[in-house]
Amino acid sequence: MQHEVERINLTKEQQELKYEKDQPKIKYYRELTDYLLQSKKEHIYDEENFKLTTTLLNLNPEFYTIWNYRREILTNLYNNFNSNEDEKTKLTSIINDDLKLLMSLLKRFPKVYWIWNHRKWCLFKLVELNSVNWEFEFKTINKMLELDQRNFHGWHYRRFIIENLEEQAIKEEKINEIQAQLKILKLNLDEFDYTTSKIQTDFSNFSAWHNRTKLIPRILNLVKVTNTDNELFKNPLNILHNDLEMIKTGIYMSPEDNSVWLYLYWLLTDPIFVNSFQSKENYIKLLEEQISLIREVNDLEIEDSGHDNIGCLKSLIYIKAVLNNSLQKDNTIDEEIKESLVKLIELDELRKGKYNDQLNGIVPIL
Repeated sequence: MQHEVERINLTKEQQELKYEKDQPKIKYYRELTDYLLQSKKEHIYDEENFKLTTTLLNLNPEFYTIWNYRREILTNLYNNFNSNEDEKTKLTSIINDDLKLLMSLLKRFPKVYWIWNHRKWCLFKLVELNSVNWEFEFKTINKMLELDQRNFHGWHYRRFIIENLEEQAIKEEKINEIQAQLKILKLNLDEFDYTTSKIQTDFSNFSAWHNRTKLIPRILNLVKVTNTDNELFKNPLNILHNDLEMIKTGIYMSPEDNSVWLYLYWLLTDPIFVNSFQSKENYIKLLEEQISLIREVNDLEIEDSGHDNIGCLKSLIYIKAVLNNSLQKDNTIDEEIKESLVKLIELDELRKGKYNDQLNGIVPIL
């Protein structure tokens, strides 16, 4: 199985028959490619070639040169839309048709960068035409992430839409800056809740965890600027303890999942949280609590599988090093870190060179 698609092993005779059958398609693809590349070189911008780019991109949506040519055709065909209302209307219709085409392509190829890139270009064209609908686009990406909630392209695009909804709020409330900031705060709080729901559905959703790291600093700042009464975001430590409690479930359920651990590292080391502790002792106590939790989870894994968990060992090493650094210990590696590195050398064959270098002090742990 490859990407949940079952591989079919063809016999030599079947391969030859398939090759013969595919020859006309291959010939057409090559001829169409040669023709459009030559047309691009000769700066031929007409509606016929525009239609042919649609044909070729349906065959190969990763052909970024043809996406570029498609944009050149649109730009050159309708470069006078500002002074011509009919041209403006026509271009708006064509761009909206392109958005429909892109949606059909994304359903088939949701992780092709060039499709997402062209969609952004289309939206900015609609901005120029005063015809963009960011709310509709937001609903669209919602539906797309329902189909594949871990697609990092989709999450990146979602942040792009939110940024533009924020810009729209500023324009709408250009006289009342605080009102604009309150709208932006609500957008970000809603996004925060969205990441929570996605994480609770799937603790392995790295994109949701990552999005959270972008949202939390922004929300904390917006709450402060707008003087909003929000208990969770009143103090960074409230968020820290809230998310440590949430992430605990993920650690117990999926200790082998790197997404959960990476978010834990961020929570324990980002200055937003570290600098919010009233005393160094309180911070050290929290680190020690997390180390105890990891030891407990690892013990459960040993009972279940008969060996240490790689994720637990790596995190134990990392957080132990953060703790030692906070205690201002010298650079010597303590016994627990040494023991964990020795275990990792046996358990994680692929990275044993790195662990050996850390054990010998060649590569720092932090």
